[in-house]
Order: sequence, then C-alpha cells, then structure tokens
Amino acid sequence: MNTLTKRLWKCISYCFPFRKKKPNDNAVEEIEIKQESLEKQPIEANSERETSYEVNSERETTIEANSERETSNEVNSERETTVEANSEIETSNEVNSERETTVEANSEIETTNEVNSERETTVEANSEIETSNEVNSERETTVEANSERETTNEVNSERETTVEAKKKRETTTKAHRKRKAANKSNSTRKTAKKPNVSPERDKLYCDECVSRQKRCFEDQVKTAVAKKNVFWTDFKGSNDFERGLLSRGWVKKIAPTFNAGPKKTIFCDPTYGHEIISRYDIQPNLILTRQRIELHLLKEDQITNHFYGVDATSKSGLCNLLRQWCLSCDANPHTFFPRCYMFSEKNEKQAFIDDFTMTAACGILKWVLRTNGKSLQDEVIPSRKEKKEKTAFCMSDAKINNHGPARIVPEDIIVTALVACQFHLYDLTHEDEDDIICAGIVDRKHFISDYYRVMHHGAHIQNSDKYVDYCHQLLCKLRRVNPQLDIDGEKNIWISKPRALSRGRGIRCRNDLKDICSLGWKWVVQKYIERPLLVYGTKFDLRQHFLITDWHPLTIWFYKHSFLRFSSQPFTLERLDTAIHVCNNSIQRKLKNAPNRHPNLPEENMWHSDEFKEYLCTIGKEQVWDSIIIPGMKKALIHSMKATRENVKYKKNSYDLFGSDFLFGENFQPWLLEIQYKPDITKDTPVMKKIVPPMVEDILRVVIDYKDDPNCNVGGFELIYKQF
Repeated sequence: MNTLTKRLWKCISYCFPFRKKKPNDNAVEEIEIKQESLEKQPIEANSERETSYEVNSERETTIEANSERETSNEVNSERETTVEANSEIETSNEVNSERETTVEANSEIETTNEVNSERETTVEANSEIETSNEVNSERETTVEANSERETTNEVNSERETTVEAKKKRETTTKAHRKRKAANKSNSTRKTAKKPNVSPERDKLYCDECVSRQKRCFEDQVKTAVAKKNVFWTDFKGSNDFERGLLSRGWVKKIAPTFNAGPKKTIFCDPTYGHEIISRYDIQPNLILTRQRIELHLLKEDQITNHFYGVDATSKSGLCNLLRQWCLSCDANPHTFFPRCYMFSEKNEKQAFIDDFTMTAACGILKWVLRTNGKSLQDEVIPSRKEKKEKTAFCMSDAKINNHGPARIVPEDIIVTALVACQFHLYDLTHEDEDDIICAGIVDRKHFISDYYRVMHHGAHIQNSDKYVDYCHQLLCKLRRVNPQLDIDGEKNIWISKPRALSRGRGIRCRNDLKDICSLGWKWVVQKYIERPLLVYGTKFDLRQHFLITDWHPLTIWFYKHSFLRFSSQPFTLERLDTAIHVCNNSIQRKLKNAPNRHPNLPEENMWHSDEFKEYLCTIGKEQVWDSIIIPGMKKALIHSMKATRENVKYKKNSYDLFGSDFLFGENFQPWLLEIQYKPDITKDTPVMKKIVPPMVEDILRVVIDYKDDPNCNVGGFELIYKQF
C-alpha cells in the first residue's frame, strides 16, 4: 500500500469512528501493518506525525468556525431578546406604537441583513479554506516542507478575518444601541412627561390628572357664578374680549342664546378643553353681541354692549339731529360738520339748489381774486412767472393767449355773483340793504351755464381785474360769518352717499347740478371739502374711537390712539374718481397704489396716530395736534352725542363703542364726516394689530374695573364729558 492510500484510509477511519470491523479484517490489517512497519518504520513515523498535525489543524479550523457560528447565534439570540423586550416596552406607549414598530422592523431588517452578509462572508471564507486545503494537500504530496508554512499562514489569515468580523459586529451593535437610545429619547419627547411605569400605572396617572383638572375647573365655574362673572358672546372677532375676561376669572357660557336653559348650556375649560354641563339655569352677567336684544329680557345687573335709537350713527340721522339741535342751543354745527341735505325730506332739494348756486357765486369771487394775484389774507399768491404755469389766467392773459370769443365769458357773471353773495350776507347778519352792490338777480340757469364754462371748460371772465376790491371785501365779510367758506373751494363739488349702505359703498363725488338733482330720496348730499389737509400730496381721513357708558348722565370716553386711512392715488380736483377722494379702507384695499405716490406713504394705506404726529414734527406743526386737532374732535363728538341722547333707548349697565371719521382742512381744523356704530375692529393690517388689543383691554377696564375702583387705571381712555 502506498502512502497516499494509507492516509486516505486513516482519514476515513477517523471520520467514521463508529463503524464495527470484523475480527478477520483486523487480523489481516495488523499483519500487513507489522510487515510494513518492519520495512518503513522511519517513513511512517514521519508521515503519521504530519497527518496528525494536519488533522489537528483541520480540527482547530472547524472548531473556530463552529465557535464563530455559535457566537453569532448567541449575539442574534441576545439581539432577539433585546428586541422583544424593547417591543414589549414600546407597545406600552399607545401613541407612538406604530412609529416605533416601524423603526424596530427597519432595525431588525438591517440586523438580519448584516448577519446574513456576515454569514455569507464566513461561508465564502470556509469555501476558500476548503479549496486552499485541497491545493495544499496536493502540494504536500510534492513539497512537504512548504506545507507547514502555508498552513500557519492560513491560520493567521483566518484569525485576522475573525478579528475583523468581531470588530464589525461590535460597531454594528454600538450603532444599533445608539439608534435605540435616540428612538427612545424622541418617543419620550413626543409623549407627555410621565414616569417610566407600566401601561396600567400610566393610565391611572392620566386619569388622576384629568380628574384633578376637571375638579379645578368646576371650582372655578362655581366661584365665577357666585361672583356673577359669567359672559356670553355670539360674534366672531371677540378673542381679545374673551382673553381679557378669562384673565379676570370670568367663565364663558356656551349656548345658542344668552338666556338658554341648562340642557343647552355648557362651560368649556379654555386650557385643557374639559366640558362641564350646567345642572341649573345660569344667566350671563356680560353679553357681547352684534344682534338686536330685547331690553325687557335683561335683568338689572346684566351688562350688554347695545343701544337703541342712536340716530347720529346714520348719515341722514346725524344731519337732521345737528340741524334741529342748533336751534335749541348756542352751538353751531357748521363749525365742525359740513352742510348736508337729505333728499327724502320735503323742500330739501330746493334748499340744496339754493346752496349750490350760492357756492357757485362764492366760487366766482374766489376765481377773480386768484387769477389777479389776490387772496383773502391780502397776500400776493403767485408771481407773474408762476401765474403763467397755472390753468387759470386773468383777462389780459386770455387776450394774449388768443383764446377766442368762445373762451371768454362776459363780466356780468361777476356782477351776478356779487349780488347773490350780498343777499346771502344779509341773511346771515341782517345788515342794511345799503351795502348791496346791485339790485337785481339774473336768471339762475344762465348763471350756472356760465359758471360751468369758467370752472369746467377753462373759459375766462372779461375785465375781471375791475372787481378785485369788491370781491375781496365781500369775501372777508362772508368769512367772518360763514365758517365753511375756506373748505368750499371753486369747483362746487358735492359728495353723494346712499342712506342704507356703509363702508364707502355707493359714495361718489359730483359737481353737476342736474346730475345731483336726479338722485332719489334714498340719497344724502354733503358738501365736499375741496381744500383738505394733504400728507405727501395724498388725501387721508382719521378714524377716532370713543366709548359711551351711560346716556343719563351722558358719559363719553375718548380714546387717545387713532389711525389714518390714505387714498391710493395722489389728490387732484381734475378727476372725481373714488380712488382719489374716498379713503375708506374697504374701498382702497381693492385698488392698486399709484406708481407716482410718495415713497414715505405706507403700502397698506394706513398710519398710526403716532406716525402722523411724527409727520407734523417734520413740517414744524407738532403743536397743532394738542392745540387744534384733539380739542376740535372732542368738541364735535360731545355736541353730536348731546344732540342724539334724547332719542336713545337703553338700560343701565350698558355700553358700546363708536367710531367717528374726521377730515382736516388746510388749517388743521377737524371736520366730522360720519359716526359708525359698532365699528369694524378686525386686525387685518399691522396698524390695527397694534391698536385693537390694547383698546379692548382698556374697554374692559372702563366697563368692569372702573365700577369697583373709580381710581383704577383706564389705559388709553379719557373721560371727556360727564353730565352732572
């Protein structure tokens, strides 16, 4: 038997040790082995040593591979146990269970992929080892000396691969632990801060908190009911009111109506959302509503923000009240309210026609002064060079520029205007008729048509320079008795307003008598202020809020902050567009600002009153705010409320907020345009966001806190009038 077959036989006998051999086979083999041992004892001894070394090396490799597999299995089992424990813990968190299960599934897939990849690497390593062993076994038959070195190198390489595999496993386990820790921290952040207890204890913890919160809110409701601190509201935009009342310990009654019974009444905790159903009838002590409330349904101690019969808040009502009130007192409404006519009243249209004609006559006299370089203040207005740049010229300029006979109006129009103004002065002052320049009045239609030729079509009056002194003297006399002479201008522009609409809807500027008289009884016509105060060449008006807490005695609170509303186009009287002359925010917000506007004007067309005072400082008129503007607005509001208080139906413990619109003349004199009932206080611009919240808080101070403590802080409100 050669050495190769012997080695194979020994390997087979080693791998199959449980095979039973027959006695005869053993005897034959022992005889053959003895014979061969006598012949080649030294060679077999060496070969046996080599084979034993090889077998031992193979055993070591297989043992190491098995140990690696066992360790990997142990790691997998440990990971599975940890994953199961984590899954049990994570299932206790009901809110984040789905997210964490997805994270665990992803982590398990990653770990299984990593384990599979490691197994594939070990299988590939084993296959490479087997192939290398086969090659080495063939080489050992040829070169036995090199086989020992190669086996040692292979063992070292296998050890290095096992060390690298261990390092990879350690890094993967560390990364897996970090991910788990991060997921746990995120889950704890997202969930409420609760102790790490079992789900049953966690549920008990939440139930105790909820029950404690409900008990606290029930106690708060009981205290508020005992102190009569319950309010009810039904209109949107009352968040500021609710916030102020809740901070004072009030509670809100949630019901379809303020007097709803217990079956339809609940109280809701604004912090945690807990609801409490009322067990008995609870009536609110403060009612905030925009709807009409029947006063007989209210108790004496119930407070509401509603009045009836405030006629001053309508366009025609304010006009009628001021006209009647001036007959019974010394105040003159023409000093703060532009004259107004209601076409629904009898003889109002004829009174308007007379006023239109009188205003046209005064406009002719003003035209004569202006075109000849004269003013009511006895100052020369423009120079000769500046006068050429204007559209209006005197008679000599008309002849030089060759306007032609069609562009010239006879001087009779000036005489007619002087006569009309003299009669008007007599009506106002009851002076003698000796001062009348002319005795007759020419035809009204002819006068108005000539007036249109001059004012609308640019015609010029013949020999106007001869009447400068007469016009100046008469206008100075009229100015002393007519406070609205300066705001009338020359164009005779009037503003028409529909009686039943608000927010600037339907308002138009008109300067044609026939066009204005064609309006029906639903319209109110008011004189337009042709010479308003401008900011950077743009028209504006001012919204001033005030509060009334009682009518008998009349109690008026004036708010110190206000806001300005600008038009989107530069001011001019050549065009009567709404975008130029109506400053209401609901109108201007729909229009695009003119590109040639001054850059200092706000994009949202609104200023805070503080910004307006800063502008007055820049033009050197900072003193007019406290000396002219504020006193003039207070005077107008006091007179208007005095005129309307007799018709108001109200109950004690009532109040309401009003908004008044003012326009200013060139001399900073305020003119009252309208009074709004329950004005819009929507916070739709940065200026409104700045004004409304503190104003609402100050209203609560006046209505609620001032009752208990007359010396309390009332914020921005000032008591400007209280009748004693």
